[in-house]
Amino acid sequence: MSDKKFNIGKPDLPDEQINKHKDFKKLMYNYQTGTSPLYKTPLYKNKKVFLIILLILLIIFVLGEVIEKDEKPVNTQQTK
Repeated sequence: MSDKKFNIGKPDLPDEQINKHKDFKKLMYNYQTGTSPLYKTPLYKNKKVFLIILLILLIIFVLGEVIEKDEKPVNTQQTK
């Protein structure tokens, strides 16, 4: 036979525990973000995507500045 045991006679949850999970605004928010495609929502409305793009642009800018600084030849003697 099988070693699995199913507990069918679970007691009902108290009303306090049920009401703790009732949040219609959170449910609607999760539904709206789950059903609307990411490419149709503007970037400023999705905070996570906006912050990731901002972070990527900042890293590219910093790397560009570092590379540009390293490529400049440092010439301390002036030749005439």
